[in-house]
Amino acid sequence: MGGWWLAGAAAGFWAGALVAGLGDCGPGAGGALLLLCLGSASLVSVLALGMRLPRTWLPIVAVCAIVSFSGLGCGWAALRQARARGSPLLALTHRSVEILGALTSDPKAQPIGWSASFDAGVVVWDLAGSRSALRVHDSLWLEGRGPPPGLRSGDRIRVEGLVEPLRGEFGSYLRHRGYTGTFQEDEVTFVGPPGNPLVIVARSVCSTLRRSLRRVFPDREAGLLMGLALGDTSRLDPSIEEDFRATGLSHLTAVSGENLAMFLAPVLMAVGLLRLARTGRLIVGGVSVAFFVLLTGGEPSVLRAAAMASIAMLGAFMGRPRSPPAVMGGAVLGLLAVNPTLVYSIGFQLSVAATAGMALLSGPVAERLGWMPSWLALPAGTTIGAQAGVTPLLLYHFGLVPTVTVLANVLAFPAVAPGMVLGLLAGGAALTWLPMGLLLAAFARIPLRYLEALSHNLARSPLPWITSPGGQWVALILGLGAVAGLAWWLRARERFRVPRRALVVAAFVLPMFVWSSAVRAGPPSGLTVTFFSVGQGDSALVRSPGGATILIDAGPEPEEVARKLAALGIRRLDVVVATHPHLDHFVGFPAVLARFPVGVVFDSGCHTPENDSPPYRAFLRAIRDEGVSERHPVAGDVIAVGDLRLDILSPDRCWQDTNSDPNNDSIVVLLRYREDTVLFANEPEGPAQQAMLDGGRPLTAMVLNVPHHGAGTSILPFFRSVHERVAVVSVGPNRYGHPVPRTLEWLRSTGALVLRTDEVGDIVVRFEGSGLSITADRRASSN
Repeated sequence: MGGWWLAGAAAGFWAGALVAGLGDCGPGAGGALLLLCLGSASLVSVLALGMRLPRTWLPIVAVCAIVSFSGLGCGWAALRQARARGSPLLALTHRSVEILGALTSDPKAQPIGWSASFDAGVVVWDLAGSRSALRVHDSLWLEGRGPPPGLRSGDRIRVEGLVEPLRGEFGSYLRHRGYTGTFQEDEVTFVGPPGNPLVIVARSVCSTLRRSLRRVFPDREAGLLMGLALGDTSRLDPSIEEDFRATGLSHLTAVSGENLAMFLAPVLMAVGLLRLARTGRLIVGGVSVAFFVLLTGGEPSVLRAAAMASIAMLGAFMGRPRSPPAVMGGAVLGLLAVNPTLVYSIGFQLSVAATAGMALLSGPVAERLGWMPSWLALPAGTTIGAQAGVTPLLLYHFGLVPTVTVLANVLAFPAVAPGMVLGLLAGGAALTWLPMGLLLAAFARIPLRYLEALSHNLARSPLPWITSPGGQWVALILGLGAVAGLAWWLRARERFRVPRRALVVAAFVLPMFVWSSAVRAGPPSGLTVTFFSVGQGDSALVRSPGGATILIDAGPEPEEVARKLAALGIRRLDVVVATHPHLDHFVGFPAVLARFPVGVVFDSGCHTPENDSPPYRAFLRAIRDEGVSERHPVAGDVIAVGDLRLDILSPDRCWQDTNSDPNNDSIVVLLRYREDTVLFANEPEGPAQQAMLDGGRPLTAMVLNVPHHGAGTSILPFFRSVHERVAVVSVGPNRYGHPVPRTLEWLRSTGALVLRTDEVGDIVVRFEGSGLSITADRRASSN
């Protein structure tokens, strides 16, 4: 009873913290709720743990406990949120200030600039010609321009810039995570290392190990090993990272209980050999856990594993070992009591869900895999249990789950521990005797390269993906309920047996669903173009009756277009067109190239400063890593792709000294299927559009992808030459004013039906006979 009581209390506290995030509870109401529920939770706890209650009372006490702890979590989280909303920093928004504080995460590169989390300590600003200072205790989201500075988590820094309030969807997420606002950095100055000596030691160990590993391993294996052992993905090769993500192996580079167990095992073994007393063993174990947390950066999954390990060691010290539900429930409850904003951490959610899935399902599933060898049945059961636990969350947050993940994890399991252990031994040996380190590294490279090859080959597996629209609370609750129901059924003493007739019916019905899915994923009956809604960016998929598939641009988000392609059942892309090197058009390509076989990549080949940006170099590296051929078509080229014809209308040169050379270098494609035509104008501006008009090439098309998101950089004669019946503006929230009213007026003056992805979502245009059928996420019409 005690173990499940703790698990229920943690679940109630979690739910209450989530409820607090839905409203705007003031500090007074939050405090009153906290005190009220604290008393009731204490009373219920005494009843549940200290008294022998009749069995009929247990459900009532359980409900009371969950309700009480829900109120407790709601009140405590409301107080924390009220404190952040009342921060004096918010009175200094849009004002230049100087803040002294410490980084709480390593600065990470973003598509534009860099970002990090930052704890503010002292803020200084000018007021009426004099300097004013104030001590604060607030978390800020730090954003800067250019490449990330050479700083690390824990460094004390001084930053100058502007405090900004939280806005939009990302601002709402930051608010839930306990941030007061964002800080737009103008200048950052290193002040000193962390004040905690244990942090300095942990950092030194990590740096020494990293340097040693790079002495005995190639960069790819050294980066992978740091990810596997310490969760440090700063040097993980992008292609490996993408392959791991596509196969559901990303958790291997997120530190968890397995890593902590491998770290603690030799420590506790040495303690046993020294015959220390129980108190000494507890102290050494606790310090080791704390050191491991500092060594790995204190990610939410590490905190969960460390809390569970600490509770387990404390139980052993007291001679009262706890059950897995008690250990996990106590760990979650304790962590949320310290920081209730963890309920909004995706990493923490996935870590808890995976642990719960393993605890509930791994044993029963392994029992039913008796036809497997015992050494394989348990890891398979563990993998299935963990995957069942996280699948509802993955579908809610990311909208897709690869079905190959169970196979990938089972096949990866035998290589993870040997690769990690041998690799760390090689790094340690190299510190004293380099030849021994090189010898051990040679053995360690075998399992590490096996993991690389496994993820690379399975990333393009023909197995389908499970997809969902994402963000649906009802689906999440139903999914978690289904997992809980499955666990109850598998663990029930008298298991429910499925009637034989039902099995026979399922054997006939299931293939029909598979067949219907295969039909839907097949070629369309007519030319079909899907303009994806990817925010302020561009991406479109072309499918022909002959089975040709072409992707033109991949939007500004790393995973979104790959998810949309998987949801449509795409298995291969014949041609990928990267129109030009602006972030809103190509950031999604590495994920696409990792997950789908691609015949050829088209890009302009024109050299601009944008081609030297880290994201674009990552895109070019992905092309090389996947072994895809690359071509640079120019105006006048005619390319056949199955039953499709591509007329390249631009560029006729690499433009120089224009308002935007990359935009004018953009590849413009007139796509034809028999009499059906679509003009993907992408982003040429006035000079390139005039060059196409002067070149005398036909521009007429039934559907137009409007240039440059409807910006005011087009010319009216270009639109009049197209004679489009439908004009699609791919656009999202932006600060540029796209699409501008003048461009929309020009388009409508030609008689075109104008559709915007920011208003209607994904737009699907089907060519049917002599007409068009247009379907959108939020509207359908015919023209």
